[in-house]
Amino acid sequence: MESSNRRADYRVEVPSVYVREIAVWFCPRKEYMRLSAAELGMPHLLSSRLGPGRMALSDLSIRGFGLLASIPQEAIDKLLSVKACFSYIQLWDPSTEDPYGVLSVFTYNELVRVADKDGALFLGARFMRFAVGSRLEKCLDFLDANTCGVSALAHWCDNLSRGGSVEPGHKSKGLDMDNLLTEIKTALADPGQVDEVNS
Repeated sequence: MESSNRRADYRVEVPSVYVREIAVWFCPRKEYMRLSAAELGMPHLLSSRLGPGRMALSDLSIRGFGLLASIPQEAIDKLLSVKACFSYIQLWDPSTEDPYGVLSVFTYNELVRVADKDGALFLGARFMRFAVGSRLEKCLDFLDANTCGVSALAHWCDNLSRGGSVEPGHKSKGLDMDNLLTEIKTALADPGQVDEVNS
């Protein structure tokens, strides 16, 4: 583990201008190792679908995030009952080297705090596993996030705290994390992909 990942207080506030998309899936608590795009399905909550200001990242670190959400009561009840969720967070890169770059992070999370805050629901999530897109199949492969956090976020958080500020659905064998929702739609339209992955 890099020394930067050992910092206990490695949390930054996230200005909304840096958030491209947030998606949340309710899921059972278990040890996930692999999941196909078709098995994952479309998210239960999607920031662009909910409308401006309905779901926002309040803070982010290599170990978890805080999310403020104004969502229907049935969604709140579901979150409280499962106590776990998948999240897909897509962020604009605040670095001056790549101002149009995108960081896409998919994680399996334990909900460690749920509370009312400023008329919205605050969800505190701890990353349990993070996923990388398979290069050969439309699948997510999960890795342990408890040992060193999600290290891809370390550089992003550093860039933000310093103040420095491929077309969707292209055909390839691997999973394009920067266009995950498009990949899921494509996989759901082709049910044969689920059979290939599970065989």
